[in-house]
Amino acid sequence: MEASAVVLIDREWSDLLAWLDGDPTPSAEETRERLMEVRSRWLEADFIVLSKAVGRALDSGEDRATGLPFEVGRHGMLNSWPTLRVFLLDVLARSDPEMAAEIARHVLDTTGSADEYAVALRSLTREGLGRASDGELLTRFERMLGEDAWAGSPGFAEAFDLARFLGSPEAAESLASWDGNAALRSMALHELAAENPGAVFPVLDGLDPSDRGSLIARADPVDPEQAAAVETFLKNPSSTPEEIEVFLKTFPLRSATTGYRLYGRTPAPFRREEMREGDREAREMVARWLADPSLERYHEPLGELRERLDDWLEEDD
Repeated sequence: MEASAVVLIDREWSDLLAWLDGDPTPSAEETRERLMEVRSRWLEADFIVLSKAVGRALDSGEDRATGLPFEVGRHGMLNSWPTLRVFLLDVLARSDPEMAAEIARHVLDTTGSADEYAVALRSLTREGLGRASDGELLTRFERMLGEDAWAGSPGFAEAFDLARFLGSPEAAESLASWDGNAALRSMALHELAAENPGAVFPVLDGLDPSDRGSLIARADPVDPEQAAAVETFLKNPSSTPEEIEVFLKTFPLRSATTGYRLYGRTPAPFRREEMREGDREAREMVARWLADPSLERYHEPLGELRERLDDWLEEDD
């Protein structure tokens, strides 16, 4: 019974390859519909059967472009797949997370595709026996950063969410030292800092002033260590007028993007009560700064910041 089930999946895999090679070439919508039908059938199979068949298909090296985008959906699973190999990795992760993690490690060690790499990394972030250590995930993330040829791939951009998932100073350091796309680096640092502000503080010195000012503005005023870091930044003679201007215009910064992510939970909006408490603490901090003679040169923007905080708190009353 198991052997015959494997044969059926193998046959359907061969049929997919031939169908995409056909003339006329299927449209993107036709391809998506067929892949979703295949996925539904395969997920009804025993997970051991499916793991064997998918593993063999991946080992064959066969692949085809689908004409579909790399699109992340609920729980980090994909809604569409740019290649059939990405489709295989995604389906396997739905069926057998433990086997998916085992196969993912082989893919990560051998693939030349950023999209495959990104999806394979996802299997190492899932809770369970296949969950990689944070150290392994960071090492594999850094390997991806070193692949210059992957820079234009959608999967490459999506995989930057791994830094947010890790939420560590080490992940922030890897991002900060990367000399690739500045906009992508900044976005990833801000997503990391939106959930773990303190993780980015050790790497601020190596960043552009605009990034330094806005990232330090993400500090949680309620956290004593982060509040102290903000005050140190504001009084540090080496802090540039540009970054201090950005900080004073944006503190406390709580903007965050939402939408589905490959790794971990979907970013959640800031909670209203936490924001109110933070605004109250920030207003007290600003009152101290306004009374500090060493910060007199910032009196005008500090006054504007206090007025903004007053308005926010009044709106919430």
